[in-house]
Amino acid sequence: MNPVHGGEGSGTALRIQEHTSMTQEGEEGTKSLVTGGEESADVLMTQLRLLMLEEVVTKNALRDGLPEHCTTQATSEENPGEACGTIRQDVGEKEDKVQPALEMVALNDCNKLKELGKDVSRPGQKTNSLHSQKLMVVEQIVKRIKSLPQDSLDSHSSAVRCQGMLLITDCSKAKPPLEGKEKLDVVIVCVASIFALPSIEALQRQEGHKVNVKDLYNQTVDALEVMLRALLSEKPNPAELQNFLDHLAPWMTSEKAHERARAVRTSVCLLQEAAESPKFCMSHKFPRLGLLIGRLALRVGDPEKEIGRQAMEGLYFLYFLICCQKEPERKMGSVTAVLHQMPKKILGIYEPTRTCENISEIVKRFGQFLSPDQMADLLLTAVESLKEANESTIEASKTILNVILEKYNQKIQMEVPKIVDRIHSQLRAIHHSHARQVVMMALCLLARAFMEEVSRALLKCPLPLDRDAAEMWRTLAKTEAICHSHRLLDVLLKELQERPSTSEDRAFIIPLAAASALCEVLSVSMCTQAVTRFYPRLLMALLVQVHYTIGLSLPESGVSRKELIPACCVVKTVKTLLLKMGCHYEFTSVEKEGGWELLTSSEEHHRGVGLLARAMVHYSCHQLWRILYLLVPFLERGDKQHKLTAMAFFVELLHMPQAKRFPEKYSVLRLLKGLTDPDPVIRALCVKGLITVADWPGKKCKNALDECSRLLQWRLPKQVGNGKAWHNHQEDVDEICQYLVKKHQENVQRFLFQSQCYLSSTQPSLRRAAAMFIALAGLLHDPEASVCIFAAQAHERVLAVYRKLKYGLAEQHKVNSDSAEKHKSPPHPPATEGTSSRLCHALNLWKLAAKH
Repeated sequence: MNPVHGGEGSGTALRIQEHTSMTQEGEEGTKSLVTGGEESADVLMTQLRLLMLEEVVTKNALRDGLPEHCTTQATSEENPGEACGTIRQDVGEKEDKVQPALEMVALNDCNKLKELGKDVSRPGQKTNSLHSQKLMVVEQIVKRIKSLPQDSLDSHSSAVRCQGMLLITDCSKAKPPLEGKEKLDVVIVCVASIFALPSIEALQRQEGHKVNVKDLYNQTVDALEVMLRALLSEKPNPAELQNFLDHLAPWMTSEKAHERARAVRTSVCLLQEAAESPKFCMSHKFPRLGLLIGRLALRVGDPEKEIGRQAMEGLYFLYFLICCQKEPERKMGSVTAVLHQMPKKILGIYEPTRTCENISEIVKRFGQFLSPDQMADLLLTAVESLKEANESTIEASKTILNVILEKYNQKIQMEVPKIVDRIHSQLRAIHHSHARQVVMMALCLLARAFMEEVSRALLKCPLPLDRDAAEMWRTLAKTEAICHSHRLLDVLLKELQERPSTSEDRAFIIPLAAASALCEVLSVSMCTQAVTRFYPRLLMALLVQVHYTIGLSLPESGVSRKELIPACCVVKTVKTLLLKMGCHYEFTSVEKEGGWELLTSSEEHHRGVGLLARAMVHYSCHQLWRILYLLVPFLERGDKQHKLTAMAFFVELLHMPQAKRFPEKYSVLRLLKGLTDPDPVIRALCVKGLITVADWPGKKCKNALDECSRLLQWRLPKQVGNGKAWHNHQEDVDEICQYLVKKHQENVQRFLFQSQCYLSSTQPSLRRAAAMFIALAGLLHDPEASVCIFAAQAHERVLAVYRKLKYGLAEQHKVNSDSAEKHKSPPHPPATEGTSSRLCHALNLWKLAAKH
């Protein structure tokens, strides 16, 4: 059974064998090429001259209407010399027409031979001269083949291609072999010259009945395969075979069926040569075995059945080669005997109606031989093939991906970063909706096994996220298993809790990438339950991250600086998180107060945090108590930005009823500890928090004031140490004010400034106390007697309003309890008597101050 039979190449194997025997019989004619004797230049140039002579004669013969058989005989069935001799014999009567052309060719070749003769005659340069002559011949042949038209095929162009490639075959016997660019040019140009031709049917329509295009094409393909076999024999090893097959790979994915068929046929020819050649060395592994398997397996699912059948044949040869590599004792060259036994039995027989089953079995059987990087190459080959917008290829790719990710996923764990990066880069070229679904399915299967690895690899995508990266993040969030969503959010949270690096390393933008990724994840409705669980930690991590990213500049590479401002990017995620949790009123409140702009300001960040926290307290956010308890450990760790953000949020949450249940060490003592912080903002926030705690009933209020007095070195009267709230007992406020003014006159302005903020307090009792304090502290002891008197009168007016309000409320609510009756003052207190006593007291204080 020969895999290269059928289709366009019917009868190819026979012609290859005939040419091989022909070249073996003519080995004596090429001995001078191998030995590098003085005749080597003559032999090379004579063959080149024959090629050019044949081209000239063919052109004239076609122009003068020679019979078709005169031009088609110069094929692989005859050697170049005999072919040209036949042509000369057939056109002898027209020699006068071609003689001028022959003289020009001869003159040109004589000049070249003279130059080459000089090189050969130089001592010690025979080998170099021979190699340079060989390169020159090959270069001229490649140049001539490259100049041929690729939209038609006639006797002339077929003969030039055939004789040129057969001459390169003869040149391959000369040492050293072709290397690097020279060999690459030969393979690329010759393959493209044939594969790019239109289909045989189209060529035949162009030529009509003048020539048999199918025979011309088959002869040309025979010459190509003979040349490729000869070039492979120069270095018969897996690496060289891989290089040849790589040059055929682009044609195997062509949209044109005839181009795919030609590439598959030639690939199978090379694999067969490697399997049948006893000299083929299998001591080294295929460098990219996964690519070879993937390309052929995908073509098994080709809509053209003949292509699928030939691809299956190629996999038989490849499987045999791998078995020979694993079992060195297996004798090479015995492929014909085992081909119908071992490979077919293991891989199965090609079934056009069950190609997915064929492909699944192929991947399972070859998978046991593949290393992790080879398995990754196979997977990525399937992904890359999804750029082909046909359903058969998409289904074939889907089958390969499913088998790998379900049966061999542990093999590719270390290759996950490379796989994710390649998937992202390939997505921009995959437009078919079904194909994109297959890619996302593969990503989900990969993340199911390696969520942490997939997420961290995806975090390295360039910022701002493009459409494909955003879709990949949303796909990860759409998993139905809640445990996978938790793993995804846990990875993002850990990255958000890290401080961005200021180095040039890409790790600098990982926390920022995590914020961008979270914004995409939050847009998926399926992850709401998981987000609710992580909400407090995500919110605080994002607020701290905003503080980290204020004023930071991004690296030049990997991100568009004009499109992305780090702090604004994180604030966008904060907004999305709040809306995800249903905090619409809080969002609107912060928006109206300009809180988002405050968050991105280095000087006002803590105010923006406080504004958000106050809004959440005001609208009774249902997750606020969890944030409150989370902040307790937050205050004890982290750097400056971390502590400042946490403290700004914490002091606002002290207004919550749940905060009053906090143990003293988690509230008062923490705030007192913050009073010694070197950052003045933190100290101010702690004072603000202590003031809030002082409003709590019970022992905490007294302890907060006592600690403040001790820290600020206040020496207040002993009467202050009671359990009553000062702002509800005017006498205590009066006494404290007088003490502070007498003992700390230099700080009166400071007291006034600190008291002004309480004039706009939401609690009436605090506003009353602030008014009393300002009146007493600021003016009652003014050195000017008139000012002191007016201050006392103002104080009395405030006190009168206070009493009126107090008794009015009492009568409105009809408070009749015994305790209320016991402490109730007369309904209409004598304002005149009180006013006189206060005025006299003020004047006495003024006189006392004047004496001093």
